[in-house]
Amino acid sequence: MSITVETKEELEKAMKNGEKEIVVIGELAEKLHKSKKVTKFGAPTIAALTAAIAAAPFTGGISTTLGVSAIATLTGLEVAVIIGVVFIGISLLIVLYKDYEEIEVDMDKRRLKLRKKQK
Repeated sequence: MSITVETKEELEKAMKNGEKEIVVIGELAEKLHKSKKVTKFGAPTIAALTAAIAAAPFTGGISTTLGVSAIATLTGLEVAVIIGVVFIGISLLIVLYKDYEEIEVDMDKRRLKLRKKQK
């Protein structure tokens, strides 16, 4: 049996409850799928990305665009990936993809199915 989530908070709760299958829908599914790349980086790159995101001027408007663009240049990541990372959080992404694997991806329907990895 699986649980369907649409928000970051619902995802965190499902993970905390140890759900075996989680179906993520909507914008969160898109951001998770795009942001998966970050979890494959080594510790130094993740630390640099975390520092760059923390230092970015999230004041809105042009300064935000310039900050995200600078992070993209430094890390080689697409802007959409960085926005997903900022929205979801690096630590949640790392824990999610350490404990769960993508088993179905349908970005046309904005749907992502995750299964808890067997230990």
